[in-house]
Amino acid sequence: MEPGTAQIMEFAVEPAGPCRKKITVTIPPERVADEFDKSYRTWARTVPIPGFRPGKAPRRLVEKKYAAEVAQEVKQHLLETAYERAIEENDLEPLAQPELDLEGITVEPSQQVSFDFTVTVKPEFDLPDLKGIEVQVPSAEPTDEDMEDALRTLQRRKAILKPIDGPVAQGDVVSLNVRGSADDDEVFHEENLSYEVGSRYLGGLIAEGLDEDLVGHKSGDRAEGTATAPPHEDQHPLAGVTVQIEAEILDIKRPELPKVDDAFAKGFDLDSKQELLDTVRKDVAAQKQRERGRLIEDLALEQLVNKVTLDLPEDLIDQEAQELSRRAAYELQLQGKTPEEIARQVSEMRTRRTQAAAQELKVYFLLDKLVKAERVIVTENEVKEAVAILAAHNKTSPEQMYGRLRDAGRLGSLRNQLRERKARAKLRKKVTVKELQPPKKTAAKKKTAEKEN
Repeated sequence: MEPGTAQIMEFAVEPAGPCRKKITVTIPPERVADEFDKSYRTWARTVPIPGFRPGKAPRRLVEKKYAAEVAQEVKQHLLETAYERAIEENDLEPLAQPELDLEGITVEPSQQVSFDFTVTVKPEFDLPDLKGIEVQVPSAEPTDEDMEDALRTLQRRKAILKPIDGPVAQGDVVSLNVRGSADDDEVFHEENLSYEVGSRYLGGLIAEGLDEDLVGHKSGDRAEGTATAPPHEDQHPLAGVTVQIEAEILDIKRPELPKVDDAFAKGFDLDSKQELLDTVRKDVAAQKQRERGRLIEDLALEQLVNKVTLDLPEDLIDQEAQELSRRAAYELQLQGKTPEEIARQVSEMRTRRTQAAAQELKVYFLLDKLVKAERVIVTENEVKEAVAILAAHNKTSPEQMYGRLRDAGRLGSLRNQLRERKARAKLRKKVTVKELQPPKKTAAKKKTAEKEN
């Protein structure tokens, strides 16, 4: 509580650009003097002054010896207090640390202190009316193509790699000697590295252009491309570095896919081909249903975004694009994706997000409004359940995963992610959904069951 009305800090807030506020702070001399008095009393009790018992030294001696340290302490405390009070009293929601010239601010006993700082805050807008939102989405019924893709994925898991003499094709597995350089320094070197052409996941890096150069080449040839660290791994030693890749092709193997029959089904602990097809159909339908729900949410959010006007600064867009990539990585982890799948998908998302980061950021702020409007709360049990899922996917204990997230400062991000997911679910329930006409060719008649793969 403020000591008195004469000592109350004064704040003047004015716009300073998109999502920015300039806050001018005035601290009266009485408040400054009071802070100096409190600080000197503390120093007199805690620091030694020759010839005096703790707390008994005259203030003038403490001032003479520790004036600079006390002034710095008073300044730090006043600035921190001013920032917290300015944010609280003006109902601001900061998105980053304030821009403040600390060196330019001086604090002296019994002297008024005035300074200003700029802070980036959440945009101010009203949540659009959620009524009347209508979206059209396709059916979740698996098509023949869906089934073929799912079965092909299973076949590749059981495929036998056979050496070939011909040129490289998409899907081949090649052995490479790889060297990567940046600014003429070698930063990446792998011998006999196994690489699936088309995966883009090259020894922990995301390759660009390498697949296109590999296709058509033979053993002994060389291919080039670039590579970067996965965008969600900001602690990666090569984060932010573009690596020039040169790869020598050692050998080429092509997956020979097994036939989908009863014997193939037994490799997945199923009794027959039909049971395998039924299981795959069920899994594909569940996945498409999840994708359908996400599409409903995305289309509804797109309509809502089009109803609001938000002017966003470029640096905020760039920062949020990076954060969205990290959040996407955790979302994919919760879905049980492998590190390779996460790296590839986040890299692809990153490209799209960079191109449309402003739109994504508007969605983020809109969901934030929705969270508050719908009073969405994430319980500690829900956090623990999400951590347990992450732990299972990463083959570690929930306690260890919780510690890793806590130490990396990611628990807040995980909680926000769960909160956003619940807000999306609430939005989905308010939306009128109409189903698009299903494609003419579907898997309803189980034609795949009669196909020979």
